[in-house]
Amino acid sequence: MNATLIHNDEASKHFITNCAQLGHLLYWYRQGGTRIEVRQQQEFRWLLLNHTLQSVIAANQPHRLLLPHLHIMAQYWQTLKRPGRVLELGLGGGAIRNYLLYNYPEAELVSVEHNAQVIHCYKRFFSGGKVGNLCCLDAEQALNRCGRFDWLILDLFSELDAPLFLYQRQFYELLREALVPHGHVFINFLAHHPSQLHHLQRLLNATFGKGVQILSVPDYANHVCFISL
Repeated sequence: MNATLIHNDEASKHFITNCAQLGHLLYWYRQGGTRIEVRQQQEFRWLLLNHTLQSVIAANQPHRLLLPHLHIMAQYWQTLKRPGRVLELGLGGGAIRNYLLYNYPEAELVSVEHNAQVIHCYKRFFSGGKVGNLCCLDAEQALNRCGRFDWLILDLFSELDAPLFLYQRQFYELLREALVPHGHVFINFLAHHPSQLHHLQRLLNATFGKGVQILSVPDYANHVCFISL
């Protein structure tokens, strides 16, 4: 059964496509147009928001990264100087947060999520017991209030489309202002049409100059953006 979910330490494409039907339901919440589910199969537990996968963890090793784009991010992080302060925008099931807490315990990590029920699910089902510095704020509020950081990590997709502010120059100006000199930004961006990616590239180049790299995740709509000042 594990082969259905995990292959070579990554979530399989079959699992990612069918995760809303797999496993058994641990938690269900619905209000207005928002539906949240937590599901589990053997040691693997995942969070769905409106049927869209947010995170998957191994409950016995919550710091393991299991989604393909996160492996690409982590490989890049390992080449950099260790950060002093990190701001994560978009908590989901906390896979990034758990990885950072485990591998960078000396860093101050602030995780921001605008949905209080997602934070509740993280604390109850995904956290591994470390729940400090969790803020229920919008991304723009956090960038205006939380000071400056060495790393900014954005994984803000609640459904298949990007939030509108990811297409606006003003948001990237806020990101730049929230970075220390020589800081880094990491973005998971889902592009379903080349025009979306081209627009993002133009915004990033206009805001940050030449220190922008965008890598495609093979066989997925994810694109991982690395930005260095």
